[in-house]
Amino acid sequence: MEYELVYQSEYITNFWNAPNKILRTIWTTPISMPEEVYRQEVLSHLDITQKYAPQGMLVDSKNAYYNVMPETQDWINQKFVGVVADIGLTKVAWIVSEDFFAQISFDQFIDDAKDQQALKIQYFTNNEEAIEWLLK
Repeated sequence: MEYELVYQSEYITNFWNAPNKILRTIWTTPISMPEEVYRQEVLSHLDITQKYAPQGMLVDSKNAYYNVMPETQDWINQKFVGVVADIGLTKVAWIVSEDFFAQISFDQFIDDAKDQQALKIQYFTNNEEAIEWLLK
C-alpha cells in the first residue's frame, strides 16, 4: 500500500493513503518527555486526522514508550471523541508496543474511546494483518 508523508516531527509521523482513506501514524515517544510536548503532538495528530478525515487509522505504537498521565488520557479522550464524531472514523488498527506500561496507557485510551463511540478497534502485532482488517 502506497502512503504519502503528510506530517513528521521528532515523536510522530503521519502518512496518508488516499485511495483507501487510511491514515497511518507511527508514534516514537521516549519513556520520559515533557507532558506539554506530548499534548502538542496529540494536537498535531488530531489536526491531521481532522484534515484528512480517514475512514480507517493504522496506529503503530510499538515504539511509543511514554506513559501517559491519567489527566492527559482524559484530555485526549475528550479531544478524540469530538474528532471521531466530526469525520466518521469507523476503524482503528493498533500495532501494539512491547512495553507493558506504555501499552496500558494506550489500552485505557482505547477503552474510553470505545465506550463513547461506535468505533471498531482491533490490536495487531504486524502491519499486514492490520491493513487487511482495515480494508475489509
